[in-house]
Amino acid sequence: MIIQAGFDLQILARPLIDQEEKLYPRLVVIGLDAEMQLESIRVVTESFEGSLNPFQDAILEDLDLEGSTYFAIAHAGIWAEDDYYDEQPILQEAKKLKGIAEERGFHMIGHFGIDETGYMSNGPHSYFDQYPSGDDLPDTMLHWVHSRFGHCE
Repeated sequence: MIIQAGFDLQILARPLIDQEEKLYPRLVVIGLDAEMQLESIRVVTESFEGSLNPFQDAILEDLDLEGSTYFAIAHAGIWAEDDYYDEQPILQEAKKLKGIAEERGFHMIGHFGIDETGYMSNGPHSYFDQYPSGDDLPDTMLHWVHSRFGHCE
């Protein structure tokens, strides 16, 4: 299964965080290989309290063991959409994690906050390789080549 959309990643993580209308305070990491094939899904912590900093090493160490190239994180709780969106602590911590991951050869392609009402994403909501920053990502749109939906009239 090629992971084609941010929506797919959110669907994979949601059952580990939101079960039967009960929100569990978990932090989940989803690892993908170089072709964006699903490699692993694991719960990093059962007691996520809104900060990624204590778990950065745990996230990255597991990815290395699994042979992942790309990854996404998901956690209980969403962030506020306001004028200071990029300055919110959880988003700053995710930006820091992304930088550390890049130094170690991993590429963070998604960050999801999940609650009972839905999810928020600080990244692509659809095909990763179709985003301006996705030039170095594997082509996930191959199946559109022969589809009538892949052509504009």
